[in-house]
Amino acid sequence: MSGIISHIDAARFEQALLAGIANVFRRRDHINSINVFPVADSDTGTNLVFTLASVREAIDGRDHATLPELLDRVAEAALDGARGNSGAIMAQYFQGLSESSRDFQVLDSGRLAAASSAGAKSAWGAMSEPVPGTLPTVLEDFADELNRRAADGVEDIRDMFRQGLKRARRSLAGTPEQLAVLKDAGVVDAGAQGFVDLLEGVWRYMRSGRVPKMASLAQAGITHSAAAHSATSAPEQHRFCTECLIEGDGIDVAGLRTQLEGQDASSLVVAGGQRRARIHIHTDNPGEVFRICSDFGEIRQQKADDMTRQHGLMNHVGKVAIVTDSAADLPDEEIDRLGIHVVPVRLNFGDEEFLDKLTITPSDFYRRLETADTHPQTSQPPPADFRRQFELLTSHGLDVLGVQLSRALSGTLQAAENAAERVDPEHIEIFDTRNAACGQALAVLWAAEAAAKGWERIAIRTRLRETIDQFKTYALARDLSWGVRGGRVKPWMEKLSRRLRLNPVLTATPEGRLGARGVIAGRVNAVERFGRYLLKRMNAGHTYRVIISHTNAVDDARKLRRQILAAHPQVDACWIVEASPAVGAHAGPGALIVGMHPWHPPERKRD
Repeated sequence: MSGIISHIDAARFEQALLAGIANVFRRRDHINSINVFPVADSDTGTNLVFTLASVREAIDGRDHATLPELLDRVAEAALDGARGNSGAIMAQYFQGLSESSRDFQVLDSGRLAAASSAGAKSAWGAMSEPVPGTLPTVLEDFADELNRRAADGVEDIRDMFRQGLKRARRSLAGTPEQLAVLKDAGVVDAGAQGFVDLLEGVWRYMRSGRVPKMASLAQAGITHSAAAHSATSAPEQHRFCTECLIEGDGIDVAGLRTQLEGQDASSLVVAGGQRRARIHIHTDNPGEVFRICSDFGEIRQQKADDMTRQHGLMNHVGKVAIVTDSAADLPDEEIDRLGIHVVPVRLNFGDEEFLDKLTITPSDFYRRLETADTHPQTSQPPPADFRRQFELLTSHGLDVLGVQLSRALSGTLQAAENAAERVDPEHIEIFDTRNAACGQALAVLWAAEAAAKGWERIAIRTRLRETIDQFKTYALARDLSWGVRGGRVKPWMEKLSRRLRLNPVLTATPEGRLGARGVIAGRVNAVERFGRYLLKRMNAGHTYRVIISHTNAVDDARKLRRQILAAHPQVDACWIVEASPAVGAHAGPGALIVGMHPWHPPERKRD
């Protein structure tokens, strides 16, 4: 672009912003590698990219009649796609730009300076505990320089922007002097680096008039380089990076922020306005955060990512990450030991939605069940939940194998497949266990053990496919009415079992459906008879792994475990776990679910 730039209209703003986004895409790995604040989870670059990718998708190639319409679309898209602390702050920066420019069809130097100040002020206001030396500091310093140049009578936006960029670079370089954790690590603030990279891309467009070609997210390929920084550490305060998007009419943003500030939490950012607000917070109690947010608006998006697990990716053993869904009744200690990634199924009581085992525990579920007016319903995780997990894992250079709930029982597997196809189909594969609950969990455990011993994704999938029929699930269902209401059991089965006082034993069929494969007559001593039924199906010459899950029936589960261990001494492990609330919604209280697998530990692969 040659000559003086006296104003910016919608077309110029769009092209400049797209050029800036392209540069952040290019610099993503570097931004990730210097991420040490507020949590050293090496994802600031990725979060900014996906926040800005939503903006790009909303504006690239679209018709925008006016500058206010364009800026409004940018702000809305950033709010929708905001990821992490820096993403939420950038969304609020765009919100300030939009709100301050609604009366202008073009921005001259003075208006651009004023809009930048409004954006920076809005970003500062979104943070519960503003921290100097981070992204808002550089936003503010950049805006201050633009305003100083405008006050000096500079009309050429190109010249004003060049001086503003110089100031932003100096401000970025000074962030370690304002924040000790940056100085100790020898890096600048990652979020602020992302903003300067955005400005650098805009500046290149101003000089050349060209917007670089951008790769899609799937094509962009992320390599993990953060491990080079010894300063990285697990989160010291709060475990879950929690976010939600709420909508309403006249949202009390200040009141919402005040309520959330009363929580034991950190890194709180509330971005948005009276119609829509994005909340980002680090907490150990995501359910309470969602409860508070639901009082101020209708929750449209919600997620809670385990930052301890994300940090564990720095030291991930093997080349393959195992992902499953919360229908798998896994022992908590094995999830942590093997680094298994669990995407929660959704659970609803009426209009109230929960994340299975995350924002509603089994004990909470059964307490609520006693007084609920409506029957709980389960729903598959949206593809976005899998997509976020897959993006994180592939960004650390890992192949991904999803070991999922039976396709015949839920759309969960389809959601995972949709996400895999969109993110990176060459490195992500989804496997149908044709099972659920404990049998699914045992398949997940075997896959995770193999991954930890160096097996490659294709080898793990091949062995699972060859042996999947060995993973057995048996459920003693004492009240089939729950399964009928959930659509998993035929009504005639419930009527017959009730009239004849029979306890059906359900198991997964070869097609992955639930079917009755036996009955336990009568209500007295049903647990002991169920145990004898299971023992008859255990080969005396095999060593087994066993998982017993229960729906509010821990005493019965312990009795069953004692019986199995006494009669079949060759048991490698026998865990008792609380069944997922998503399972309990279909099984009802009092059910026992047993998974059994003849255990052949995967051998360690050698290079």
